[in-house]
Amino acid sequence: MDEAIDRIYRVVRFFLDVVVANAAAFVLLAATLLAITEIFRRYIFGLVFEWGQDLVTYMLMSAVFLFFAVTQARRGHLVMSAALDAFSARGWGRLIQICRTIVTTVSLGLYGYFAYWSIPAIERNILLGRKTQSMVFEIWPFQLCLSIGFALMAVVTLFHLYQDLRGLAGKTVFPWAPAETHTDI
Repeated sequence: MDEAIDRIYRVVRFFLDVVVANAAAFVLLAATLLAITEIFRRYIFGLVFEWGQDLVTYMLMSAVFLFFAVTQARRGHLVMSAALDAFSARGWGRLIQICRTIVTTVSLGLYGYFAYWSIPAIERNILLGRKTQSMVFEIWPFQLCLSIGFALMAVVTLFHLYQDLRGLAGKTVFPWAPAETHTDI
């Protein structure tokens, strides 16, 4: 069973690392190019698109929303590890595994909750025809990016929970995806 789940997780990671990460990078690049264009238009030609600032802002946010899951999959999120370092110094590795499993379980619930309850919010905004401040763009595509980001994080966290539970049982799964990769602050 571990091998089948490993293959599935490799497919998920490939999708995140190649498709989602590149899509987010493309959106980020497009937003940056539009912002630079707007700077030239404003300060050289004295013209602006009324919708330019809205589009740049929401494109940047959408790129970040999509990249949430990529960061989660790489376990590249920020960690305040003072307590974990203290537990590790005392040799309490089992307690660290238990803490990580609890945090992963709570994270899975939170991400799943946000992904599930974002659907009615998106539907409502479609029905109401909610628009950005410039009144040009519908708001729901950007909310959809946020919802997709949370749903993908829930999927990734499900694999992390499996990895953490197997670690508690003394088994190593996903050796190519370590459980202790993060950015310390």
